[in-house]
Amino acid sequence: MARHSDDPVRHIVTFRVNNEEKLLLEQLAKLSGRTVSDFVRRNLDLSREHDTP
Repeated sequence: MARHSDDPVRHIVTFRVNNEEKLLLEQLAKLSGRTVSDFVRRNLDLSREHDTP
């Protein structure tokens, strides 16, 4: 099912990871009940919240 949002995703960011990093990302995402994309987005949000100037 398509995700509806007030802030639609318009950009794709691609980066390379090794096998170990890929497995770790997948495991952490699964443990958090999220997709890898949502896991990264959530952690970016958390990082932004804790990075107060």
